Amino acid sequence: MEKSKIQLSEKSVIKLLDAWSFPGALTLQPTNQGTVNTTFIVETQAGKFVLKLYNKDTTTTQIQYEHSLLAHLQKLDLSFVVPTPVPTALGETQVLFNQNNLLLRVALLPFISGEPALRNHLYHTHAVGRALGELHHALASFDSDGKLSQLPAWGNLRHIHPLVTDPFEIPQLLELPLTQQQRITKTLTEVIEVAPKLYNTLPVQTTHADFLCPNVLLTENRVVGILDFEFATNDLRLMDYVAALDHFSRMPSKEAPRWEFIKAFSTGYAKHVSLSPLELEALTLVWRLQQASCIVYWTGWLREGKVTYQSVLDGVTKMLLLEDWFEENTAKLLSYVV
Repeated sequence: MEKSKIQLSEKSVIKLLDAWSFPGALTLQPTNQGTVNTTFIVETQAGKFVLKLYNKDTTTTQIQYEHSLLAHLQKLDLSFVVPTPVPTALGETQVLFNQNNLLLRVALLPFISGEPALRNHLYHTHAVGRALGELHHALASFDSDGKLSQLPAWGNLRHIHPLVTDPFEIPQLLELPLTQQQRITKTLTEVIEVAPKLYNTLPVQTTHADFLCPNVLLTENRVVGILDFEFATNDLRLMDYVAALDHFSRMPSKEAPRWEFIKAFSTGYAKHVSLSPLELEALTLVWRLQQASCIVYWTGWLREGKVTYQSVLDGVTKMLLLEDWFEENTAKLLSYVV
């Protein structure tokens, strides 16, 4: 992953910070956080911040969308905070600069204290479910017609990664055993066929689209901050729900979902949002679609050199295990998420 990140000298980064006109001395420390963007902790007399250097493929309009979303959330009375960009001396929330003939973009964000959510922790799982419900309730009023979003919905498997336009090539591309190729092809066929109906009948709204443990900060079992909205887009609300449910109920990730964590997450979420009857009916279909989207996207990242071949194979194993689990547990699952 690291080789895809942009490398800057400390002198260059400090020069970028001139745009914010901080008085006095400052200190700079690179972080190991994030799989796509490069970040630095900046300590100044005015406080502690995070300087975020966006990946070269992230567009100006995509960042503008993210920053507008964060400004919207900041105005609401939420129980947690989000990293709303700090304007420069000229009032801008992103700074453009040229690095080796590449146009790059940076933003300065307030540092949010807290510890990343733990996946093997029931209290955390309940808290993150509750926070996602609160976030979904807040995001429903942002870009309600979906005209501002810049990224495709995750259920649009032919368009979520530019290097994978035909998902049906994936089984052969990954050189999977024949039985796995057949199973993956069957799943892809079924979810691609049903996806248009899902998007026409289920609630669609702005979603976080990366609601994972590194992006949810807690203090004493309470969510205090939610980070990294750069993947936010107009999508099925249920897609965001099942992606987070999968992440927080499966540990280690190759195992089947654990009932106590499903219950903890879903009861937390229900404090703010109730899934509709149609969403409950489509729960396993959307969960299968979400898993397929991961395989498509990770295959694209594999072609970019951002992930290992083994990590994609692990994703395939995880997806097929869930398919088997659904065959025996769908009815019980629905009783747990109601």
